[in-house]
Amino acid sequence: MTVLASVVVPAHNEEAVIGRCLTRLADGVHPGDLDIVVVCNGCTDRTAELARAAGARVVETPTPGKAGALNLGDDTATGFPRFYVDADIEVRGADLLRVAEVLREGKVLAAAPRIRLDTAGVSRIVRDYYRIWLELPYARDHHIGSGVMGVSAAGRARFDRFPDAIADDFFLYHRFTSDERRTVSDVEFVVHPARTTRDLVLRKIRVYAGNIQMRQLALAPVAAAHTRTGRLPDWLAVVRASPALATAVPAYVAVSGAAQLLARRKVRRGQLGTWERDASSRVTGAAA
Repeated sequence: MTVLASVVVPAHNEEAVIGRCLTRLADGVHPGDLDIVVVCNGCTDRTAELARAAGARVVETPTPGKAGALNLGDDTATGFPRFYVDADIEVRGADLLRVAEVLREGKVLAAAPRIRLDTAGVSRIVRDYYRIWLELPYARDHHIGSGVMGVSAAGRARFDRFPDAIADDFFLYHRFTSDERRTVSDVEFVVHPARTTRDLVLRKIRVYAGNIQMRQLALAPVAAAHTRTGRLPDWLAVVRASPALATAVPAYVAVSGAAQLLARRKVRRGQLGTWERDASSRVTGAAA
């Protein structure tokens, strides 16, 4: 039986959501269509047990760390196109195969379904933050990342190993130009955002700190530092174009400002080995 695509799922203590993730990956595909590798890194819970029960191949390492898990998954995966999927998101296997078709055409090197946020139960501040975030160029210009990213064999050849850094999405995104990326709009994946303002700030601290780290390691273009002069900040340009978003500005500015400040402190103190984990979005979906 020919594998149509490989899926690497890094997982650190994800017993609450790994069953949900793997159930969705099995939706709409035949056995053997997807080569699914779950890399349990530093797990002390039932993640590996639940992943095996769901039919995934499991690789275990006592060392926590997403970059190392992605590299182990790459060493184990058997085919292309290849997808990197976070354990806390939901995407149908059939939808990944649709993206795989796009990648096999060879016109782009990286692709992903369009993102959909499940904002049920989130605070108003979280909801307002994402009203603006979803309109940013990063999210609208052939977005790949935020939980799902697929690459062709030629796309994967753009880099050797995932660097020992925390911003894997940022790293992959900037390996490709806009013309080399594509959002496949007729399929989607679901992100469960942080439910509380505190947990959203924790998520964003990790994002901003990872982005700073990538620039320090010269693994991302200078433009990604958002230090361009003579232009409005992306969020302000978005609000000017869509004045109805003005009511979301206080939430967006407050969350971004707090997270950026704490991220700079995190980097300054050399605390990049710590991982700000959002527990609020992982309260459902546990497998029995």
